[in-house]
Amino acid sequence: MNKFFIITNWERDRELVVTGALREKLENAGCRVDTHISKDEVNGVYTDPESIPGDTDCVIVIGGDGTLIAAARDTIGLSLPILGINAGKLGFLTDVEPEMLDRAVDALVGDRCHIEERMMLNGVVRDRKGDLKSENIALNDVVINRKGSLRVVEYGVWVNDKFLSSFRADGIIICTPTGSTGYSLSAGGPIIEPKSHIICITPICPHTLNTRSIVLSDENVIRIETSDDETEVNFDGRVSFALEASDSVEITRSDHSAKIMRINEESFLTILSDKFKK
Repeated sequence: MNKFFIITNWERDRELVVTGALREKLENAGCRVDTHISKDEVNGVYTDPESIPGDTDCVIVIGGDGTLIAAARDTIGLSLPILGINAGKLGFLTDVEPEMLDRAVDALVGDRCHIEERMMLNGVVRDRKGDLKSENIALNDVVINRKGSLRVVEYGVWVNDKFLSSFRADGIIICTPTGSTGYSLSAGGPIIEPKSHIICITPICPHTLNTRSIVLSDENVIRIETSDDETEVNFDGRVSFALEASDSVEITRSDHSAKIMRINEESFLTILSDKFKK
């Protein structure tokens, strides 16, 4: 690889120290480097995919996991591998620490990287007549939750058009294996190996003593309904859509996947152990 597009979260690299160092090292290795500095997010979008040259080999993201997730969503139609440089906190998706830039450049230029295909979710909002109101994708999770005053809301859950259960809770998280170490984990959900083909349903602060997460294969179609007007659906915590009573949200595995590039050979369990020591 020798053509790279760097997306930098300015909040994470304000002096552009990491960005400048990476660009210099890549250019010294004979590579072409284009750079986009992301300062403002507009409707959940950090980067206009049309600004990325068509012959780009790889997108490099400097920031945290949230920046990488945004880049994966923004570039979904380009099917480009994405390497993350961790300028955030935990960094489950960002594979390279700033002190590893020399090693990262050697691996990139020498094509000594591997790519993990991460499943994504497609979410469709329909009204009571079944007409389409909104549609979006998520790498981490789709969350249906209350808004406005503090109170529990009742959510009905169907799987393949068969009623599964109803939950009285603050909300419902439907996550991918990638998203299992995010909001779902904080809500008591399981940690899932990221290359698995699984969808997990986790209620948020359920008003019951025995509600647990439900793990399903990615072949299932999940539908969430609520009769409450003050609810909304969020995609990766970035794009939200207000729901009306009797709207439904249908979640399926997306036809798209995120190509997360790795230069490290550590197992997921090793990475998990290391990150939670921080």
